[in-house]
Order: sequence, then structure tokens, then C-alpha cells
Amino acid sequence: MDAIVAILMQYGLIVVAGAATLRGVVSSHRRPWRSLVAPDLRLDGRRLAIGAGVQLAILAGQLTLVHALTGWPWRFSTEAGLPLIALALLMIPMQSASEEILFRGYLTQAVGRIVRSRVLIAVLVGLIFGGLHLNTHGPLTVPYFLVLSLIFSLVSLRDERLELTIGGHAGMNLFAYAAANSMVVGPGAIGAADTAMPFNWAAIVVLIVNGAIFYSLTRLLVRVFCKSRVPV
Repeated sequence: MDAIVAILMQYGLIVVAGAATLRGVVSSHRRPWRSLVAPDLRLDGRRLAIGAGVQLAILAGQLTLVHALTGWPWRFSTEAGLPLIALALLMIPMQSASEEILFRGYLTQAVGRIVRSRVLIAVLVGLIFGGLHLNTHGPLTVPYFLVLSLIFSLVSLRDERLELTIGGHAGMNLFAYAAANSMVVGPGAIGAADTAMPFNWAAIVVLIVNGAIFYSLTRLLVRVFCKSRVPV
């Protein structure tokens, strides 16, 4: 029960904030809530799938590479319990979508009314995004999440919509939850906490490489599978 409450608190508050933002856009700004996601007011499921699929493939490849280079054993468990895992699988995509709507959607559009430079917009949003995660992972939290936010901002500003980053954000968070609670890789496989990537400069370099791959692959796949749509 305590674990369920913890998940609801961790993810649920962000989901509530995202829902409140959507409601505020409709009631106060008199705009469709979908205008925070896409200018044509359509949700593109193909882009969601591309974002999530590419992110999961990158992270799975990274984990496989670590395994190949170190020879560490793979061990899988479901110690968290199936009900808890099911709840996390439900909450994490909603939490990821809420964060993207808040930061790459509402905040980016709000800052864009004051600042014209897309680079400066992305940096300002990234600093706020990192600052709100400040108590999560120690002194390198802000630079790490700044880089993460810049990657997602570059993708969303390039595509001029949020589905790719919503999918990518959800894929990243789902993979992190699975790695921490189901997959144990390491000498002796002591526990999930021991396998989490430490927040150091190497982790930031890996994030930059992953971000470059994510940017390039999503751009290619959108060109192949997503035709331009004319707003109606």
C-alpha cells in the first residue's frame, strides 16, 4: 500500500498539474487544449509511437552494450509486484505527457511571447525544468536535466509539435522504471539501486549522444511515415 501511495504521489501530482494547465488554457485563454500539442489540433499517434519506439530502442541498445562490454549478468525480477507495475505503466505515460505539456508546450509558448530566439527559449525552459528536479539527484541534476530539456526542446521546436517528445519522454521514464524495478545488471546483481546510472559527467555525455541519435532517427522516421497534414 505504501508503494502504491508513493507512485500516486510521485506521478499523480504532475498529472494533476498537467490537467490543470489544459483546463486553464481552455477556460482562461479560450483556446483548444490540443493547441499546446500541435498547431493543427490533431494528435498524431504515429509520432507518439516513433518517439517512444526510438527512445526505447536507444536505451535497450545502451544497456545491451554495457552488458557486452562488461560481461555483467542479466537478472530479471518482479519484486515490485504486478499491481504496482501495472499502476506505474498507467501513470508514467500520463506523467510524461503532463511534463511535456507544461514545459515544451505551455511554458515554451509563454516564453516565446517575450523572447524571439528559439535557442534562448530552450535554455530558459531547460533551466526551469532542471531547477524543479533539483532535489532529485544531487549537484549535477540541473545540468543533466538542462541537457535533457534542450534535447526535447530541439525536437519539439523542429517538429513544431509535442508528440515525438511525449513519446520519447514516456519511453525514457518507462525504461528507467523497468530497469530500477525489474532488471538487475551488475556484478552479483545486488539490487536495483546499484544499477542506476550515476549522475556524473559521463552520464551527461551519454545523454548527449543518445539525444543526437534520438533527434536524427525521429527526424528520419517522421519524413518516412508521417505526411504533412493541413489544418481544418
